[in-house]
Amino acid sequence: MRLFGFSILLLVLLALGCGVPSAISPGSPSETAPGEVSFQLAGPNEAAMIVRVKINGQGPYDFVLDTGATFTCVDRQLSEELKLPDWSGPLGSVVITGGEGQMGFVKIDRLELGDTASATDLVACKLDLSRMQPPGFGIKGLVGLNFLKSYRMTIDFERNTLRLDKPGG
Repeated sequence: MRLFGFSILLLVLLALGCGVPSAISPGSPSETAPGEVSFQLAGPNEAAMIVRVKINGQGPYDFVLDTGATFTCVDRQLSEELKLPDWSGPLGSVVITGGEGQMGFVKIDRLELGDTASATDLVACKLDLSRMQPPGFGIKGLVGLNFLKSYRMTIDFERNTLRLDKPGG
């Protein structure tokens, strides 16, 4: 039952809007640093990659590595605990405004995966993940394409590591 709930969580997250229409480009962080990150496999058929993330030096927190999510997303409660500032502004040719509704946007000064990979000045969506996952699962967010697209990724399932390198490097 717990694995079924995790599958539902992933489907709901996609439906809620962490996947933004393709006309919107979230842009890249202002700076990135490469690195190697350990991950754990979880969920049905070990289909989810769980990585440890620090936000503005706080954490680490468990996030799902989600190559299908346009944005990195943070649980609303964690966003409030960390006092992440709301963000609104242009994304490509569209203007997004933060709101009180189901989903809003926040600014993250520094997002770190593992001990070395990081990005600065990242926009993330914020939404309530507590109702969308099995009790005790503890996922605090998603690492989406607006972080990942700045890297060339190599996944080693034998060693459970993710290598994030500068493109062309």
